[in-house]
Amino acid sequence: MVDTADGSFFISDFFENRILRYARDGNLRQFYGRPGDGPGEFRAISTAFILGDSIVVGAGGGRNLLQLFSKHDGNSVGEQSYTGRIGTGGVSMVDGGVVFPTRDLPNRTIAAAWRYPEATMDYVVPLPEPYERSIAGLGRFAAFQSFGSVVAWSDTLLSGMSGLNEIYLSTMDGVLLDTLLLPNTTRRGVPPDVQELFDDLQSFGSMTEMFEAASSMHGLYRLSDGSTVVLHHDSSLEGELPLGNITSEVYLSIIAPDRTTACVDAPVPYSNEMRPVHTVARDTLFLLDRRLNEAEGDLMTWVRVYRIDTSGCSWLDLH
Repeated sequence: MVDTADGSFFISDFFENRILRYARDGNLRQFYGRPGDGPGEFRAISTAFILGDSIVVGAGGGRNLLQLFSKHDGNSVGEQSYTGRIGTGGVSMVDGGVVFPTRDLPNRTIAAAWRYPEATMDYVVPLPEPYERSIAGLGRFAAFQSFGSVVAWSDTLLSGMSGLNEIYLSTMDGVLLDTLLLPNTTRRGVPPDVQELFDDLQSFGSMTEMFEAASSMHGLYRLSDGSTVVLHHDSSLEGELPLGNITSEVYLSIIAPDRTTACVDAPVPYSNEMRPVHTVARDTLFLLDRRLNEAEGDLMTWVRVYRIDTSGCSWLDLH
C-alpha cells in the first residue's frame, strides 16, 4: 500500500510476518508487528492498510485478527476480530469506516464493513452461486480461487471473487443492484463453466493447467473521477508447488463512473519473473516487481509507478 501523506510504501512481508515501511528512496523507515500469537503479532500476514492518518492495520490469517499499530512509532494499539478469508484486492475508507474483502463461509458473504472504532462488523454481499456449488461439492474451485476484491463509495460498493468474471454492484448493506460482466479482448477471460471444470477431477492433468485455465481478478480500486480500476492476472506455473514459480501477465481495465462502459485489457509491462503485487493510489498504479539475481544469489526488488491515462481508450459496453 501507499501512504498518500508522504508517498512511502508499506509492504506486508509474509515470510517475516511483519509490515515494512519504506521511504520513496527505498530506505527502510519503520516496521510493524512480528511473528507470534500475541498482541501485535502475526501468524500469516496478508493485507495491510492505513486507517485515518495515524493507524496502520495488518490482517493476519489463522488468527483472523486485524492488528492496529501507531504509524509513527510502530507500537501496537489494539486489535479487531473478523471472520472469513481476507482478500488482497483493495480496501476502501468510507465515512470513517473500512470496507474490505473477506470470503466468509459461515455468513456466506464476500465483503465486510467495519464501522471503526466500533467493534462490530457487517458482513455483506452474498457468496456467488458458483462458490456455493463448489463448497457443496468437491470444493476445489472455491479453495483455488478463494480471494475477493471490493471497492466502496458512500452508498454503493463493487465486489467480486478471483475466480469469476462477474463484478457485483450492491448497496452498502449488500443488496444486489446489478451484475457487471467485463468483456475481455486480450486476457484469457473466464469460461462460463469454470466451477465445473475445477471441481471435475479429470479436467486438469497438472497444477499448471489449473493456473492457465482462466484469468483471475486481483484487485478493484477507485479513481478520483468515480471510475473503477480492475486488475486481472493471466498466471502460469513453472515447476510444481510449493517450489514452483508463479508468473502473471497483468491486465488493467477501467469501468466508467456510470458503470455502463469499460476500457479493457491494457497490458501492464514489467519483468514478469515472479508474480507481482500492486495497488492504486491517487490515480496511479504501483507495482512491486521482483527479479532473481542468479549470479549473486539474491533477489532484486523495486516498485514500478504507472500513470493511468484513459485518453486513448476504446470504450466497450458492459453486458
